[in-house]
Amino acid sequence: MSQLLPHPDNGPPLHSHLSPEKRIEAWIELMKFGDVCFLAGLQHRLQPGQDALSAARESYARYTEAQDEKLLKMAHRFGDRHGR
Repeated sequence: MSQLLPHPDNGPPLHSHLSPEKRIEAWIELMKFGDVCFLAGLQHRLQPGQDALSAARESYARYTEAQDEKLLKMAHRFGDRHGR
């Protein structure tokens, strides 16, 4: 078992007292909070007058392009190793 993942008995609580709908709402709120934190950190790094939303879109586009390149390289290596 991975050393990075805690054993289920030692992991965070699953909030069994919440309904599935409430769990989804909590997850959505967590994602929104992550977006707020990301934009705040980005805003801190921008020059005055720069648009944080545009910078975030550019950052995401660069990230996804880099990820696509990595996945394509992995697919080619896999194909080379397996004769495809």
